[in-house]
Amino acid sequence: MIPTSNILQPGSIATQANIALLSGLQLLTPQYKKEYVLKYGQEDFTGWLSTYAGMEQVKNREYFWFENRGKLMQGVYNQTEIVGPAVGATVTLTLPAEFHFNNGTQTPIRPLETVRISSSQIEGQILAIVDETPFAFQYTVRPKQSTQAFVSANSANLLAGEGLQFAGYMDAGEASNSIIAQQDLDVKYTNSITEMRETYSATDLGEMTQVFYDGIAGGAGAGMSGAQLAGPSFYTFKNLTRSEQRYANNCDGKLMFGDVVTNTGLASTNSLGSQGILPKVLQDGETVTYNPGNLDIAKLHEITRIADVNGCAKECLWLQDIYQNQDFNDGIFAAFPAGAYVWGKNETSEEAMVTYGTQTMRIDGYMLSTKKYKRFNPEVEWGISPANPAYENFGMICPLGTSPKYQAKGEDKVTNIKNITIMYQDAPKGGTYGNGIRTWLHGGGSLNPTNGQMVDNVEFITYKGTRVSAANQFILVQKP
Repeated sequence: MIPTSNILQPGSIATQANIALLSGLQLLTPQYKKEYVLKYGQEDFTGWLSTYAGMEQVKNREYFWFENRGKLMQGVYNQTEIVGPAVGATVTLTLPAEFHFNNGTQTPIRPLETVRISSSQIEGQILAIVDETPFAFQYTVRPKQSTQAFVSANSANLLAGEGLQFAGYMDAGEASNSIIAQQDLDVKYTNSITEMRETYSATDLGEMTQVFYDGIAGGAGAGMSGAQLAGPSFYTFKNLTRSEQRYANNCDGKLMFGDVVTNTGLASTNSLGSQGILPKVLQDGETVTYNPGNLDIAKLHEITRIADVNGCAKECLWLQDIYQNQDFNDGIFAAFPAGAYVWGKNETSEEAMVTYGTQTMRIDGYMLSTKKYKRFNPEVEWGISPANPAYENFGMICPLGTSPKYQAKGEDKVTNIKNITIMYQDAPKGGTYGNGIRTWLHGGGSLNPTNGQMVDNVEFITYKGTRVSAANQFILVQKP
């Protein structure tokens, strides 16, 4: 007798199989990323981000968050040149309009504050404020040393545009009194969840004809979801897989390029839409220009200086269109090969970057992972060559950082806000659900027959939006 105790029994049971349609988009987890790339391509930025960074659930259609307004330390410019102030003399300055708040009635300036001139480092003290004219407050300043005039470096004048740095209530003296407090300003940002749908439909004869055939590489553009690959096709039912791939492209496109809906004359008038990542960065981010064909180390130093000023995270993903990626490879990687890296976790891990097809380099303390993002080029995705494409010679540097949220009273857990987060609402119950996507079937030809017509309808829906926090830290790199 041959032993069989190591074989698990039973191998099957007698029961009816319950069949449900499941989309590959619903199963996406990091360990299946390679299989996902094979079917859906490597350009799905928001799908990649959801996989490695996770999503955040919201309960309401509209959601909001708060960010600090401006810098912790206050600084202003001198509006009008002060000609020849005397040694030790008081000067009267006018605050530029952009440094006023609340319809021009509030400002950061306060009596007794120390003011330091940026160029000469001469210190003065604010003596008094004249606040009679909105958006044109005046204040008087006297140098702290009687032998100094309150002037710019290498000049007998306080120049227009000179920086003035507020430095607190210093040199307060014995038995000093209190100073007017400063209240930090927060900015409230909002966005909304939008509804993203797709439908596949087939008649009875269409579904009865199952198709498996060998494809030839090319046609749809390698790397894009739905690209034709050499070898057996993905098809079981005609067009179902293609509809699913197209849905993946459209969802990523909405979350990346789409915006809010304000026109009430549309066929679907009750959607709020959702501001995508790129429109938010175009609105609030920083821009660096370069001449195509000339993307070099000096330009990278300019970019990292901007990143330093804005407190950018040390790990960044640089999405580049085809042209910019070629310029980068010619001007940077050819002369400045990648060095040693210290990988993070989640979306900043080595695994995540490798699966998204990036090259990585370290410069000025920043780790830049560059990605040829072919969705910027309409020739790749849609097969058209417009005269003036919006994102040619274009790139977006996305910091992959986190900031601690304010802790509400009673909370014992500190949570973080990421620079980019995919937000979602749970879909209504029914059908199959996963990864924020619900699928279901209806029609007389479906597994859930709802009428007499022999048609099988498959529906996809998801409710998602984006939260781009600290958008000032994002940098757009584009031609002039």
